[in-house]
Amino acid sequence: MRTPPPLTPFFTAGSRRPALVPLTASTAPRGARLLRLQVRDRPGNLATVCSRLAEHGVNVLRLEVLARESGFAIDDLLVAGGQIEPALASLGSTATVLANRGNADLLDPVLAMAGACAGVTAATSAREACRQLVQGALELVFAEAAFVCVRDGMHFLRPVASTVLDLPPLEDGPASLLRSAIESGECLTADGRAPWAALGFRELLPNGAVLAVPGGSAPYLVLVLVRDDDARFVSTEVDRLAALVRVATGTLQLHDRAVRTPIAALA
Repeated sequence: MRTPPPLTPFFTAGSRRPALVPLTASTAPRGARLLRLQVRDRPGNLATVCSRLAEHGVNVLRLEVLARESGFAIDDLLVAGGQIEPALASLGSTATVLANRGNADLLDPVLAMAGACAGVTAATSAREACRQLVQGALELVFAEAAFVCVRDGMHFLRPVASTVLDLPPLEDGPASLLRSAIESGECLTADGRAPWAALGFRELLPNGAVLAVPGGSAPYLVLVLVRDDDARFVSTEVDRLAALVRVATGTLQLHDRAVRTPIAALA
């Protein structure tokens, strides 16, 4: 079992309250909705879905084939107009609706990743880098809440950036999904029914699907995203967030080095 390093100087300095990350409104056209569909991965099935939507006056503004797994494709569609609910009902066995969300957008994933990385690497402090990590993660993946925690002593995780005001330290118990992610170095998920953290902590957050992404070569932080429904995090989303966390931990190492290195040694 790997032991995470102690809390680094750039996290011990300054305010111990987490930096607040406001949730931003969608930039999609008014009335647009984000649909996540599971479609059997056969030629013509996606075309059938789009045709059924068109029959009900629903316009597909953007589409991404997010993942292919176990004979199914996971497709994200940004749609607007028409009669969305009757259109979805008409799909029958062609597709399963995994999510149907307002106030959400479907951004170009390459541009979203570039923007998220730019925000993290341009941060002038470790606290700001963590804030940018949370903000960038929410551009890459839809969720209602997100935060970054670091190990604080032996038995606590301390939020350093969060969309939830004054999110408190979390006791790092043996059943904690976050502790398991840090100790294993693996990205872990759970649904809202699982006791993934202490009850008092979970009550401050939505009660849907959870994803924990550890960061650091010997993991010392974890990025957590929480949804208000049970739409699971698919492999492509996990991979994108893991890549962003790697960028963030590299940036944090630079801030750590600057704190530890005497100014005279930099001359």
